Amino acid sequence: MRRLLTLALLAPVSGVAQEPPRAVPVDPALVQDPAQDWFQHGRNVYESAKRASGQTQLNLYDRAREIFSDYINNNPNHENTEAAWWYLGQSCYNTGHVDEAKRSFHALLNRYGKGRYAAAAAYTLAADHFNNRQYGLAATLFEKLASIATKPVDRLRGHYYAGKSYELLDQDRSAARHYKAVIDDPEPGNIYRTKAALDYGRILAADDKNEEALALFEEVVQSRIESAETRGEAALAAGATSAKLGQFDKSEQYFQLILRTPGMDKQRAAAQTAMMASRFKQKQYQQVIEVFRGNPTATGEGENEARRLMLAARAYMMLDRNAEALPLFREVERLEPPASQRAFDAAYYRLLCFYRVEGRHVLEQVDAFLQLYGRKYGKDPKIHTARLMKAETLFSEGKNEDAADVYREIDGSMLSDKNRRGLNYQRGRCLFEAGDFAGAIKSLSEFIDSNSEDPRLAMARTTRGRAYSRTGSDAAALADFKAVLSTSDDRNLLTIAHLDAAEIAKRDGDLKEMVASYQRFLEAKVTTDPEAIAKASYWAGWGLVKTGSPGDAIDYLTRARSLAPKRYDKHAGLLMCLVYLQQKNQQELIPEVGKAIEGGYAIDLPEPLIRWAADQAFNNGDFLNAARFYDLIADSENPELAPKEVWRFLGKARLRSGDPAGALIAINHALDVEEDPAWRADGLADRGAAQLKLGKIDKATQAVEEGLALRPEGRTGAQLNLVRGDIFMAEKKPQEAVRAYILPVELMDDGDQVVKPRAYYQLIQALKAAGKEADARKYEQELKRKYPDWKP
Repeated sequence: MRRLLTLALLAPVSGVAQEPPRAVPVDPALVQDPAQDWFQHGRNVYESAKRASGQTQLNLYDRAREIFSDYINNNPNHENTEAAWWYLGQSCYNTGHVDEAKRSFHALLNRYGKGRYAAAAAYTLAADHFNNRQYGLAATLFEKLASIATKPVDRLRGHYYAGKSYELLDQDRSAARHYKAVIDDPEPGNIYRTKAALDYGRILAADDKNEEALALFEEVVQSRIESAETRGEAALAAGATSAKLGQFDKSEQYFQLILRTPGMDKQRAAAQTAMMASRFKQKQYQQVIEVFRGNPTATGEGENEARRLMLAARAYMMLDRNAEALPLFREVERLEPPASQRAFDAAYYRLLCFYRVEGRHVLEQVDAFLQLYGRKYGKDPKIHTARLMKAETLFSEGKNEDAADVYREIDGSMLSDKNRRGLNYQRGRCLFEAGDFAGAIKSLSEFIDSNSEDPRLAMARTTRGRAYSRTGSDAAALADFKAVLSTSDDRNLLTIAHLDAAEIAKRDGDLKEMVASYQRFLEAKVTTDPEAIAKASYWAGWGLVKTGSPGDAIDYLTRARSLAPKRYDKHAGLLMCLVYLQQKNQQELIPEVGKAIEGGYAIDLPEPLIRWAADQAFNNGDFLNAARFYDLIADSENPELAPKEVWRFLGKARLRSGDPAGALIAINHALDVEEDPAWRADGLADRGAAQLKLGKIDKATQAVEEGLALRPEGRTGAQLNLVRGDIFMAEKKPQEAVRAYILPVELMDDGDQVVKPRAYYQLIQALKAAGKEADARKYEQELKRKYPDWKP
């Protein structure tokens, strides 16, 4: 940083500027010279003015200005004219006629060019330009002073301040030339040497010539003539340069020298800051904080204090002590102008700490930061990193579309390698969730192509594979899934890769590959998630059914239903019913159709399947299920839509399962359309039995009589007589009942295992009721002999 000096020593006043020696008086008796007398008169007035004060002094200087002006006008070539120009210029300065004074000094330089008066004029003009920050003009005149000075001290002064002027013009090469001239000057008692060494050392250090610079700084520190303040500046520079050279112990010694040496107070805050910077460079963050807290009096002001606090805050942040860093960053923002680089950096680091500590309200903080700095620092990586924080926060909150919009605003080239990797990875995942599959593929591909060893690679491939799948790029998707399956041990990712690869095969109609994929997944046992296992099991079973291996499908379908009943009860059940029908497996089909009824999806079963299951249930004597199954086909509101056989067996099933009222409805529908005499007689037998169970004896009798009138034979005639006997028993007419029951017993073939044993049983009961015990015992013996396993 350039150091702007306040050069009071250069102020163009008579007490400071270079004075020529006093003129030696001459003997007026020997020489008659009116011009000399007038010049001497002016000198006397000038000297009186120097001794006076207030208005008297101004009046005397003004009088001297008139005298010297008249003298020069009247004696332009006198031997004292050169000196008169100098005295005129000084008198003009002291009376406030600055422009006239400058003209006088310039006239002196132009007319005489060198000598002690020219040197004094050059110095005075240079000082005036320097104090008015006209460093280009000042540098030229200081160089002039150095070239014409008659005294060594003026020569050294000219070189030094020419160097200082060039330095303030950022012309370090020219400045270095003059500083080096001062340093190399052999003049004893060179009072400018250490000052030049300090300034030249700074130029060398800025040019990374640190070893040469350090030698000069050390010379100044060890000086016996320089002030403690100047030595403190040199010690500060020496400490910083030592740190740049990696000589941290020496650096520490110089900073400690400043902290303990009286007179170096102005450098203490900077020394502490430099010590902190040295430790920060060495990543000794805890020591940075110890220095910061160990010297509470070494505080600076403005920019210097902001730098000190910035180092401490960053050290806290590096130690993950973000809460302690936050207030320091806020203080830096307060000390710095709002648009400054350090205020911007502090605001960013404060935002980063807040992001780490708070988590909540990050969006508001980022928006405020972007509003304040986004336009001026739009190309700075910190702006894009802040957007990255916002996007990640939105993504973590499930606001995928909002997050995707912010991700699209981020220029990845502006981020660090680490953050760029994070951007491509997170942005890809977010865009996938937001439905921007092409964008997800692009971002994840950038991540995958440049991060072959990143632990997030498997997740990136999985997500990209899913994005490829959504865009129909099945080959690319399968390649990603295959890579995940062969390289990852993440069970969740393996699950996704297996299942999504199988989904692609299913979508492409490659059912055998689909089944194989699901089977590989189930065999790998990469997850215990019941939903995933159920899904794989169901679709493996489904695929086996579709590819002609229904027998192998049952275990998969059963597993799917047991693990996820809400999802697969229906779909697995329907498939299993079809398989059991194909296998003619009534033992499994009948309960499966029952589950379909209970699950409310039996309506989706094909009618032939239901009919076959109903028939098998009926034939097996499972009348309750038979009734339930037939009922799925029959429609009481539209009875003509169901075959009469369905109504017939529905009536029989209901009758035998204890639902005479329901049976009667079905029987009547069947009889309404039945024309075959034998089947009508059969139906009338069932109607009579139902009416009897409902207690409607007259209607039961009517049905039986109507049926018998059709002269049926075989089992139908036997059934009618059994119902007729049941009616007589209900009317407590056992004798008539015996005559009804005896007919099927005597006339039916013994091979009948259903009606005839029942006829025997009913006959025995009627005989007992009629008091014919001997006959009853006789028939009991026959029943036991012919049908030993039969039970009523």
